[in-house]
Amino acid sequence: MASRRWRLLAIATLVATGCSSAGSSARPATTSTPPAEVSHQVNATNPSSASPEPTGVPGLAVDDPFCAAWAGYVGTVQALGIAASFGDLPSDRFAAIELVAAPRLVEVAVAIDASWPVELAAEHTVVIERRIGPYSRRAARGVEALVAAGVTATDQSTLSTAWQTALQRREPEVPVIEVPVIAADLQAKVDAAATAYDAAVTPFAQDPSLVVDGVDNPATDAYLAAHCPDLVSSGVGDAL
Repeated sequence: MASRRWRLLAIATLVATGCSSAGSSARPATTSTPPAEVSHQVNATNPSSASPEPTGVPGLAVDDPFCAAWAGYVGTVQALGIAASFGDLPSDRFAAIELVAAPRLVEVAVAIDASWPVELAAEHTVVIERRIGPYSRRAARGVEALVAAGVTATDQSTLSTAWQTALQRREPEVPVIEVPVIAADLQAKVDAAATAYDAAVTPFAQDPSLVVDGVDNPATDAYLAAHCPDLVSSGVGDAL
Protein backbone atom coordinates (compact mmCIF):
# COMPACT_ATOMS: atom_id res chain seq x y z
CA MET A 1 0.00 0.00 0.00
CA ALA A 2 1.11 3.54 -0.68
CA SER A 3 1.55 4.91 2.84
CA ARG A 4 3.29 1.71 3.89
CA ARG A 5 5.69 2.20 0.98
CA TRP A 6 6.41 5.72 2.27
CA ARG A 7 7.14 4.35 5.72
CA LEU A 8 9.43 1.64 4.36
CA LEU A 9 11.29 4.21 2.27
CA ALA A 10 11.71 6.40 5.35
CA ILE A 11 13.41 3.54 7.18
CA ALA A 12 15.62 2.70 4.19
CA THR A 13 16.65 6.33 3.88
CA LEU A 14 17.51 6.46 7.57
CA VAL A 15 19.62 3.30 7.41
CA ALA A 16 21.48 4.45 4.28
CA THR A 17 22.12 7.90 5.72
CA GLY A 18 23.30 6.51 9.03
CA CYS A 19 25.75 4.14 7.34
CA SER A 20 27.14 6.76 4.99
CA SER A 21 27.70 9.24 7.79
CA ALA A 22 29.46 6.85 10.15
CA GLY A 23 32.73 8.34 11.38
CA SER A 24 31.87 11.83 10.21
CA SER A 25 31.19 14.83 12.39
CA ALA A 26 27.94 15.63 10.61
CA ARG A 27 24.75 15.06 12.60
CA PRO A 28 23.09 11.91 11.22
CA ALA A 29 19.50 11.94 10.14
CA THR A 30 17.19 10.27 12.60
CA THR A 31 13.87 8.54 12.22
CA SER A 32 10.84 10.77 12.53
CA THR A 33 8.43 7.89 13.08
CA PRO A 34 8.69 5.48 16.01
CA PRO A 35 9.18 1.87 14.86
CA ALA A 36 5.99 0.75 16.59
CA GLU A 37 4.16 3.08 14.19
CA VAL A 38 5.93 1.78 11.07
CA SER A 39 4.82 -1.12 8.93
CA HIS A 40 7.18 -3.26 6.89
CA GLN A 41 4.33 -5.10 5.14
CA VAL A 42 4.90 -3.98 1.56
CA ASN A 43 5.38 -5.58 -1.82
CA ALA A 44 9.03 -4.56 -2.11
CA THR A 45 9.55 -6.15 -5.52
CA ASN A 46 6.58 -4.55 -7.20
CA PRO A 47 4.97 -1.97 -4.89
CA SER A 48 2.79 -0.59 -7.68
CA SER A 49 0.87 -3.87 -7.66
CA ALA A 50 -0.44 -3.23 -4.14
CA SER A 51 -4.09 -2.25 -3.81
CA PRO A 52 -4.69 1.47 -3.33
CA GLU A 53 -5.37 2.58 0.23
CA PRO A 54 -8.55 4.46 1.12
CA THR A 55 -8.32 8.16 1.75
CA GLY A 56 -7.91 9.23 5.35
CA VAL A 57 -6.11 7.98 8.44
CA PRO A 58 -7.90 4.86 9.68
CA GLY A 59 -9.41 4.77 13.15
CA LEU A 60 -10.04 8.48 13.72
CA ALA A 61 -13.79 8.07 14.15
CA VAL A 62 -13.97 4.87 16.19
CA ASP A 63 -16.03 4.87 19.39
CA ASP A 64 -13.18 3.77 21.66
CA PRO A 65 -11.55 7.04 22.85
CA PHE A 66 -8.16 5.38 23.37
CA CYS A 67 -8.10 3.95 19.85
CA ALA A 68 -9.36 7.19 18.29
CA ALA A 69 -6.76 9.25 20.12
CA TRP A 70 -3.99 6.83 19.17
CA ALA A 71 -5.09 7.08 15.53
CA GLY A 72 -4.73 10.85 15.76
CA TYR A 73 -1.29 10.48 17.30
CA VAL A 74 0.09 7.92 14.86
CA GLY A 75 -1.55 9.63 11.87
CA THR A 76 0.06 12.93 12.81
CA VAL A 77 3.49 11.46 13.48
CA GLN A 78 3.46 9.55 10.20
CA ALA A 79 2.20 12.51 8.17
CA LEU A 80 4.88 14.80 9.58
CA GLY A 81 7.63 12.21 9.25
CA ILE A 82 6.80 11.44 5.63
CA ALA A 83 6.49 15.13 4.69
CA ALA A 84 9.82 15.86 6.38
CA SER A 85 11.57 12.99 4.63
CA PHE A 86 9.99 13.10 1.16
CA GLY A 87 8.07 16.37 0.82
CA ASP A 88 11.02 18.43 -0.47
CA LEU A 89 9.68 21.40 1.50
CA PRO A 90 11.51 24.57 2.55
CA SER A 91 12.09 24.32 6.28
CA ASP A 92 9.81 27.23 7.13
CA ARG A 93 6.94 25.73 5.14
CA PHE A 94 7.33 22.40 6.91
CA ALA A 95 7.45 24.28 10.22
CA ALA A 96 4.11 25.91 9.37
CA ILE A 97 2.57 22.49 8.76
CA GLU A 98 4.05 21.16 11.99
CA LEU A 99 2.62 24.12 13.91
CA VAL A 100 -0.86 23.58 12.49
CA ALA A 101 -0.60 20.00 13.75
CA ALA A 102 0.79 20.96 17.16
CA PRO A 103 -2.44 21.79 19.06
CA ARG A 104 -4.11 18.57 17.91
CA LEU A 105 -1.05 16.47 18.75
CA VAL A 106 -1.04 17.90 22.27
CA GLU A 107 -4.76 17.11 22.57
CA VAL A 108 -4.48 13.49 21.45
CA ALA A 109 -1.51 12.90 23.75
CA VAL A 110 -3.65 14.11 26.67
CA ALA A 111 -6.56 11.95 25.47
CA ILE A 112 -4.36 8.84 25.29
CA ASP A 113 -3.21 9.45 28.85
CA ALA A 114 -6.76 10.08 30.09
CA SER A 115 -8.20 6.94 28.45
CA TRP A 116 -5.29 4.63 29.29
CA PRO A 117 -6.53 1.01 29.71
CA VAL A 118 -6.21 -0.33 33.26
CA GLU A 119 -4.75 -3.59 31.99
CA LEU A 120 -1.77 -1.66 30.61
CA ALA A 121 -0.96 0.09 33.90
CA ALA A 122 2.52 -1.42 34.02
CA GLU A 123 3.48 0.27 30.72
CA HIS A 124 1.69 3.58 31.26
CA THR A 125 4.67 5.65 32.30
CA VAL A 126 7.10 4.30 29.72
CA VAL A 127 4.68 4.86 26.84
CA ILE A 128 3.41 8.29 27.90
CA GLU A 129 6.82 9.65 28.87
CA ARG A 130 9.22 7.93 26.48
CA ARG A 131 7.24 6.86 23.40
CA ILE A 132 4.62 9.57 23.01
CA GLY A 133 6.29 12.13 25.25
CA PRO A 134 9.02 13.29 22.86
CA TYR A 135 6.39 14.14 20.23
CA SER A 136 3.93 15.76 22.64
CA ARG A 137 6.68 17.84 24.24
CA ARG A 138 7.87 19.05 20.84
CA ALA A 139 4.25 19.85 19.94
CA ALA A 140 3.86 21.78 23.20
CA ARG A 141 6.88 23.85 22.21
CA GLY A 142 5.16 24.49 18.90
CA VAL A 143 2.07 25.70 20.72
CA GLU A 144 4.26 28.06 22.74
CA ALA A 145 5.58 29.50 19.48
CA LEU A 146 2.03 29.97 18.24
CA VAL A 147 1.01 31.77 21.43
CA ALA A 148 4.06 34.03 21.18
CA ALA A 149 2.89 34.99 17.67
CA GLY A 150 -0.55 35.95 18.93
CA VAL A 151 -2.46 32.72 18.32
CA THR A 152 -5.33 32.61 20.81
CA ALA A 153 -6.98 29.58 22.42
CA THR A 154 -9.82 29.94 19.90
CA ASP A 155 -7.28 30.02 17.08
CA GLN A 156 -5.67 26.86 18.45
CA SER A 157 -9.05 25.14 18.36
CA THR A 158 -9.40 26.21 14.72
CA LEU A 159 -5.98 24.76 13.91
CA SER A 160 -6.81 21.53 15.72
CA THR A 161 -9.99 21.14 13.69
CA ALA A 162 -8.12 21.91 10.47
CA TRP A 163 -5.51 19.27 11.25
CA GLN A 164 -8.13 16.65 12.13
CA THR A 165 -9.81 17.38 8.79
CA ALA A 166 -6.45 17.03 7.02
CA LEU A 167 -5.99 13.59 8.61
CA GLN A 168 -9.52 12.56 7.61
CA ARG A 169 -8.82 13.55 4.00
CA ARG A 170 -5.19 12.48 3.76
CA GLU A 171 -4.24 11.01 0.39
CA PRO A 172 -1.82 8.09 0.99
CA GLU A 173 -0.09 8.57 -2.36
CA VAL A 174 0.85 12.19 -1.57
CA PRO A 175 3.88 12.78 0.66
CA VAL A 176 2.80 16.22 1.91
CA ILE A 177 -0.52 16.23 3.73
CA GLU A 178 -2.93 18.89 2.48
CA VAL A 179 -4.13 21.22 5.23
CA PRO A 180 -7.45 23.04 4.75
CA VAL A 181 -7.23 26.77 4.10
CA ILE A 182 -7.54 28.86 7.26
CA ALA A 183 -8.34 32.56 7.63
CA ALA A 184 -5.65 34.85 6.28
CA ASP A 185 -5.02 36.57 9.61
CA LEU A 186 -4.56 33.27 11.39
CA GLN A 187 -2.32 31.98 8.60
CA ALA A 188 -0.18 35.08 8.99
CA LYS A 189 0.24 34.33 12.69
CA VAL A 190 1.14 30.70 11.92
CA ASP A 191 3.69 31.81 9.33
CA ALA A 192 5.27 34.25 11.78
CA ALA A 193 5.41 31.55 14.44
CA ALA A 194 6.88 29.11 11.91
CA THR A 195 9.72 31.47 11.07
CA ALA A 196 10.72 31.77 14.73
CA TYR A 197 10.14 28.08 15.44
CA ASP A 198 12.17 26.99 12.42
CA ALA A 199 15.11 29.04 13.61
CA ALA A 200 14.88 27.79 17.19
CA VAL A 201 14.37 24.02 16.97
CA THR A 202 16.17 21.06 15.45
CA PRO A 203 14.51 19.96 12.18
CA PHE A 204 11.84 17.32 12.75
CA ALA A 205 13.60 14.54 10.83
CA GLN A 206 16.90 15.27 12.59
CA ASP A 207 15.64 15.67 16.14
CA PRO A 208 17.44 13.03 18.23
CA SER A 209 14.80 13.24 20.95
CA LEU A 210 12.31 11.65 18.55
CA VAL A 211 14.31 8.43 18.25
CA VAL A 212 12.21 6.11 20.39
CA ASP A 213 13.13 2.73 18.93
CA GLY A 214 14.62 1.63 22.25
CA VAL A 215 11.30 1.94 24.08
CA ASP A 216 10.00 -1.50 25.05
CA ASN A 217 6.22 -1.77 25.45
CA PRO A 218 5.07 -5.11 23.99
CA ALA A 219 1.82 -5.24 25.96
CA THR A 220 0.72 -1.89 24.57
CA ASP A 221 1.47 -2.93 20.99
CA ALA A 222 -0.39 -6.21 21.51
CA TYR A 223 -3.36 -4.34 22.99
CA LEU A 224 -3.49 -1.89 20.08
CA ALA A 225 -3.37 -4.71 17.55
CA ALA A 226 -6.13 -6.63 19.33
CA HIS A 227 -8.47 -3.80 20.37
CA CYS A 228 -7.88 -1.14 17.72
CA PRO A 229 -8.01 -3.13 14.44
CA ASP A 230 -8.20 -0.01 12.26
CA LEU A 231 -4.74 0.94 13.48
CA VAL A 232 -3.18 -2.23 12.09
CA SER A 233 -3.36 -0.75 8.59
CA SER A 234 -1.20 2.11 9.91
CA GLY A 235 1.50 -0.35 10.94
CA VAL A 236 0.75 -0.21 14.66
CA GLY A 237 1.92 -3.34 16.43
CA ASP A 238 4.06 -4.55 13.52
CA ALA A 239 7.57 -5.75 14.25
CA LEU A 240 10.41 -4.41 12.11
